Amino acid sequence: MEELAGKIFARLPKLHIGVLGDFAVDAYWMLEDSVGEISVETGKRAMVVRSQRYSPGGAGNIMTNLAALGAGGLEAFGVVGEDVFGKLLIETLDKLGVTTGGMLIQSENWDTPVWAKPHLEGEEQRRLDFGFHNRIAEATRKKLFETLAARLPGLDVLIINQQLPNPLVTGKLIERLNKLTAEFNNKIFVVDCRDNIDLYRNAVLKIDQSSLNRRYRGVESLYPDEQVFDRQETATALEALLASRDKPVVLTRGRRGCMVYENGQCAEVPAVFITGPVDPVGAGDTMLAALTVALAAGAKIEEAAGFGNYAASVTVAKLRQTGTASPKEILERIGNSRLVYHPDLAEDPRKAQYLPGTGIEIVNPGIVRGRIRQMIFDHDGTVSTLREGWEPIMEEVMLKCIFGESFSTVSAAEFRLVQVRVKEFIDQSTGVQTIVQMQALADMVAEFGYVPAAEILDAKGYKTIFNVKLLEMVHGRLARLEAAELECADFTVKGAVGFLESLGALGMRLYLASGTDQEDVVQEAGRLGYAGCFDGGIYGSVGDITKFSKKKLISGIISEHGLEGPELCTFGDGPVEIAETRRVGGLTVGIASDEVRGWGINLAKRDRLIKAGADIIVPDFTQGQALLDYLQGKL
Repeated sequence: MEELAGKIFARLPKLHIGVLGDFAVDAYWMLEDSVGEISVETGKRAMVVRSQRYSPGGAGNIMTNLAALGAGGLEAFGVVGEDVFGKLLIETLDKLGVTTGGMLIQSENWDTPVWAKPHLEGEEQRRLDFGFHNRIAEATRKKLFETLAARLPGLDVLIINQQLPNPLVTGKLIERLNKLTAEFNNKIFVVDCRDNIDLYRNAVLKIDQSSLNRRYRGVESLYPDEQVFDRQETATALEALLASRDKPVVLTRGRRGCMVYENGQCAEVPAVFITGPVDPVGAGDTMLAALTVALAAGAKIEEAAGFGNYAASVTVAKLRQTGTASPKEILERIGNSRLVYHPDLAEDPRKAQYLPGTGIEIVNPGIVRGRIRQMIFDHDGTVSTLREGWEPIMEEVMLKCIFGESFSTVSAAEFRLVQVRVKEFIDQSTGVQTIVQMQALADMVAEFGYVPAAEILDAKGYKTIFNVKLLEMVHGRLARLEAAELECADFTVKGAVGFLESLGALGMRLYLASGTDQEDVVQEAGRLGYAGCFDGGIYGSVGDITKFSKKKLISGIISEHGLEGPELCTFGDGPVEIAETRRVGGLTVGIASDEVRGWGINLAKRDRLIKAGADIIVPDFTQGQALLDYLQGKL
């Protein structure tokens, strides 16, 4: 993807792109309650607007995203009202370098569409929509089409956008556009619409899951829990509605990524995994802009959709704003993020397919088997259960650090709000180095603001606090081991040690890798009796991610030993090692271990391991020989 992105960004300055559709304004009003004066006329206290921010919305936000990506020439085709918001919108587009000669003003029966979003105490309130009852005049429609037709020969791409419930582009204009797209079939046309999804011709169609559901089910609206089909249901709906199309369809599915439908075939394009809170506002526009420029740069439709997903993943991380994605941000996301694979399978264990007669789940039956030369094992949760229970310890430490002296006095509602955020972060970040998690903690302490800025520690300071609490538990368990109250088997995943020993007998080179401090990993592996199995070395955090990370270890092993993807296999219960191995084409075995029992499956782990890219899922190593036979191509 890095190579493709480079080609796209090199081509962008030469592209001329037009956008036709629902140009609007996004208005953000930050309110304060109980401080305004009481109105003499109504007797009610006024709401004070502490700050306000305006930006192009709808088709205007597509323009903003194209400009942020670096497109060379941009032209807008739309209608605004003779009002202050229309002037603001055109002025803003002019500042972006957009040619606005195709933006027409209709003085009657048309208000510039505005989505006004009041925010009170950090939460968005009921939106105020302007332009809901707009009606385009026939003279305006005619002039708009004539202007577009005259300018189209100079464009490389035209995006047609519909976002309003009463859109600019409807029946008659769609018919005219279909004739125009047929005439200029050497150009790229991309349609982004919520309604009339089966009326457009000769154009790549981008739609969202909700629009497909509404059209397929024949209903006006859907409740949130009805807005997701699984993969098979989605494929059925696409086939029923859009099988006759001669151009591909890109269906966006939010956190499930997107699907490409072309020539009767559906392909999944993975989403990009995001850690932390997200705001989906504007993500669809970013995805559309990136998809379009990728197609214009010669990318295949699946490649273009993947590039669009990376761009959208940048936008969703920008809270309470209609964000954009720059080339630098997209390249950073491509280099540092992991993808989300098989979300439907991950979230529904009923769809699991097993190696006959075993509990070995085959997620990806197409892997190349029989070529493995070297193996990497994660430590905690994959081999060792000595640190089982670290999550509640980290949760307690994080909450106490975030609240500081307010820990015992904050309201239950405030406590719950922060607790949900902390739990979500711990779940998302499992497998990464502790120092990285503690840097995120430092950021959260500053964000929530309970602790004075001068008292906020750095990542190393918070790591020290966490390690003290965690090692109290670890040392207590090791003491019981030394006292012969417990055995090594009580602190390992069932069958793990025997499996490691069998691999050693085969001459397989093994590595142990952990996000825990290296000296602790070495000590614990030695105390539990399997350190000698890892002739490739034992690796852990050294407090500096520039010197060690699982990503660096994996790339280093491949480089040093000249390995090809299928010659490396990684075993792990965390998404980090699975995702990084999947990135380089290696084989991945997810260990969905129940660390409390030491054996059996943990469904939450199964979910995140499949999404991280695991080819195989096992609960433990009790069927290690069957697993090894399968990996070697004997089964």
